[in-house]
Amino acid sequence: MTNGSNDWGVPFSHIMWLDRLLNNHDNVTSVSRDHDILFEVQRQNQNDTLRILCVREYTMGLTLVQRALAEFGEIDLIYIGGGWCGYTEEAKEFCLESEIGLYVSDEMSGALWKDECWDYHKRDSDGNPIYFTRAS
Repeated sequence: MTNGSNDWGVPFSHIMWLDRLLNNHDNVTSVSRDHDILFEVQRQNQNDTLRILCVREYTMGLTLVQRALAEFGEIDLIYIGGGWCGYTEEAKEFCLESEIGLYVSDEMSGALWKDECWDYHKRDSDGNPIYFTRAS
């Protein structure tokens, strides 16, 4: 599979950050990349394959999630960037209902361990899920 190039304007440094995370994660046995920003990983404990899209969006809205699905087909996880990034409530709800993980950097490692990778959440001191939502 050729790597190709991306039409999303994702910087090389951002792609390489995710590449390093995936290649050094203890639950990932292999990583390949297509279209520069679409990763396919094999997970050890779950014995499955995940398709992970790497984008860089300050606020990931539903329209961008739908664009990603239209361009890349089935996606298991969408990585949107560092802790300064976020997503709209509408996008997060759509992704949860569609069993697609929508995550910032702080959430990626945990999601790769979870069987239901779309449903990983960091939790606050009271046990409530922490979301990285913001208005569009």
